Amino acid sequence: MRHFLPIVGLALAAACGDADGEGSIVFRISGEEAAHTGYPVPGDPDLAFVDGWTLRFDKYLVSVGNLRLEGADGETGWAGKDSAIVDLVAGEPEVFRIDGVAARRWERFSYEILPASAAAGRIGVSNADAQRMIAGGFNYLIEGTATKEGRDFRFSWGIANPTRNRDCIDGQDGSPGVVIRNNSVSRYAITLHLDHLFYDHLGDHDDADMRFDAIAAVAREVDGVLTIAFDDLEAQRLADLRDANGGPLLDEHGARIVYDPFSVPLDDPNLRSYLLAASRSQGRFNGEGFCANVGS
Repeated sequence: MRHFLPIVGLALAAACGDADGEGSIVFRISGEEAAHTGYPVPGDPDLAFVDGWTLRFDKYLVSVGNLRLEGADGETGWAGKDSAIVDLVAGEPEVFRIDGVAARRWERFSYEILPASAAAGRIGVSNADAQRMIAGGFNYLIEGTATKEGRDFRFSWGIANPTRNRDCIDGQDGSPGVVIRNNSVSRYAITLHLDHLFYDHLGDHDDADMRFDAIAAVAREVDGVLTIAFDDLEAQRLADLRDANGGPLLDEHGARIVYDPFSVPLDDPNLRSYLLAASRSQGRFNGEGFCANVGS
């Protein structure tokens, strides 16, 4: 009998081990240092807004689950249906544990960022926030404050763009999937790159810049607080971005800023659709390990 024990619950599934024995695997989830410090990230000049903003997260909730372990030979080691809602700001908890997995390399590991459900476990998440995610069909709930020149801008965004992150590469050694060793516990991290949400182009981020001016330009005062509503980002056209006064949005060199989705399809060429697409690219594995991010 193989036991699946997420930190948030318990499920059972029958399976047979092989001649190489069995082991266990534990997955934690991490938003890396940015989830705790915000931006800029101390000591990393690449993780900073080029337009002078600082940003701190109060909450970065994510709904994650449906883990799968598969071999290149077609064998399935685990196909789970459990999920959890986790606040990345609160820490880097161990979320899922699978026991009794055949000891071998499972070359194909995948997980989903999926709509929050009532059956999901919860780690560091209030009932009110979980209910908001469930009601909205959100897979992310992100809240925080962005600051520039002494002015604070609040945001509270529910994002619905579920993603299956498949064929993940181990960011530590560049190998495919995971390795289970006999009578041992293997430990891996589902990693989310929060900076992807703020880059000015999609796809390869090697020469992308983190920006916030275009997002802040849609802010409205609500009960005395400058507030950025996610849906208001629809007003920002990617090829004709405007500043808060309605003029052309210019970069630090006086050139027009244009957000480029490259080949990533958008429902409409506006900043809201762009951020939805950007959120889909956050899923990584064991640090920098690449996963194919596809709609689920």
